[in-house]
Amino acid sequence: MKTKKIINWLGGLCMFMLILNSCNDPLDGTTFFTTDGETTDMTISEVLEANPDKFSMYVEILQKTEFYTALRSYGSYTCLAPTNTAIKAFLEERFNVSTVAELTSEEQIEFLKILVKFHTLPTSRTTSSFIEGRLADTTYTGDYLTTSYLLGGGIANVQINKEVGLDQYDIRTNNGTIHALTGVLNPFIDPVTVVMEKAGKHTIFIEALKQTGYYDMFSQYFSETGSKNNFTILAESDAVYAEAGINSFQDLADYISPGDVNYTDELNELNRFMAYHATESFLYSADFPENSFISTILPKNAIKSFKTDKELRINETETGVDDTWTSLISEDSNFPAKNGVYHTVDKLLTIFIPKAKHVIFDFGTGLPEVQAGKIGFNSWFDSTEFESLRVFPATRIRILRQSRNAAYDAGTVLNLGSVTWIEFDTPVLPKGKYELRVCGNQGNNGRPIFQTYWDGQPIGSQWDMRSNPSELGIGWPDEDSLELRERGYVRGRADIFDNSGNSAYDLANWARFIVIDDLLMPEQQSHVLRFETIRSGGIPIDYIEFVPVD
Repeated sequence: MKTKKIINWLGGLCMFMLILNSCNDPLDGTTFFTTDGETTDMTISEVLEANPDKFSMYVEILQKTEFYTALRSYGSYTCLAPTNTAIKAFLEERFNVSTVAELTSEEQIEFLKILVKFHTLPTSRTTSSFIEGRLADTTYTGDYLTTSYLLGGGIANVQINKEVGLDQYDIRTNNGTIHALTGVLNPFIDPVTVVMEKAGKHTIFIEALKQTGYYDMFSQYFSETGSKNNFTILAESDAVYAEAGINSFQDLADYISPGDVNYTDELNELNRFMAYHATESFLYSADFPENSFISTILPKNAIKSFKTDKELRINETETGVDDTWTSLISEDSNFPAKNGVYHTVDKLLTIFIPKAKHVIFDFGTGLPEVQAGKIGFNSWFDSTEFESLRVFPATRIRILRQSRNAAYDAGTVLNLGSVTWIEFDTPVLPKGKYELRVCGNQGNNGRPIFQTYWDGQPIGSQWDMRSNPSELGIGWPDEDSLELRERGYVRGRADIFDNSGNSAYDLANWARFIVIDDLLMPEQQSHVLRFETIRSGGIPIDYIEFVPVD
């Protein structure tokens, strides 16, 4: 049985290696230095080597994979180092050997390389950043690790990827931080569908994915354009289905789409039901928006997300009387895979038709490429690396993240130079009438003038980013006066501050420009919003705002 297990695992590893080999290896390094003295004067490799009783086997792995010098080089890393006890148990379980020296085949060495990369982050992270959810940085395999506290509060109870705990933590070194692990983390190899199927708690849901064709779709590592897929799946477990009287796939099919067995048809109700359970954004529970909508695979349908101090409410009815909502079962959620993550919901997640709602889309954190970790902050990226954002002509784009400006959502601003136009797909918005506002760092003569287009049609007033309300000859009203609105503005948000303590409400250059105050949306769907330049200039856009109008 163990031999069969190893063969099956190696088959998955071969697929994973094909993915990994297409990437540069940022851990390969040859520059290193030698230091002596206290732990903070030593490199990660040197600290590990100086503690052979705990780390000698991991040092041997680093040396065998030629990464020892990389963790001895200039830089900043987080090294999640399994102890000797953890590695010995892992080797016996995985390979039926007791020493690192016994691993000699090409496949085994490649696995050890993946193992080291999966246990290494490109920045130094102490346990102060171990929140409930994913860590901010991806590993050198391009994957997010999770930290959770299901066993109770405090670092002593933290679990990484819900697999292993900490033996020691926050060991400071010259080039980063070491955390000693009580076990070895298993690198992500399987897609999210396979991870769910192996867990064995969602057999009815998995069968429904297969019957509707979404199992194959959600098993793909890459999209048709070649970008890495990142699916988030919200699934009912067999236990949750049982509470609703559903004990088999046929029960589910009869409940959702009675009499219609053409499950692969996109108009079939079971097909629509399953498509509604997934999104193409990578969302751990901590990443769900506080008060906004999440687009799903089902066209023109979104999930409403609202967070209180105590819970995540999905699709809250907002009737004011006996409101209902769906939430996540925490111990059965936040399970990552190579191409996504899955959660378990606590009741049937039926298709929900929300009311018109105030929606803010922030360019800095709302783009799927940023959420998936493909695009980092403050670095320039080619516009061709974005799918959700299009510009013409192609240029470089960066997501600025800084505290000196009163920008929304962690001070993030979309920044690019002169272009003819920029457009993006909005979140799925409920039907209704809206006021469309836009906010950016305006009041500079080097800024552009925009005409806004909605699904290809020009709408509303032109946005002249060179000016701001304080320059319009009306002063700076204490409130959002009718006179200010007639000039096309409302004041900035009062809950956003720069690093000097100034609120966006008191800063004219962060006022919100009203593009149009009667934008009709006859049905729930996503739209294409384009800003076309009448006069070119540098573009710092913060966020787009949709405000329901009665």
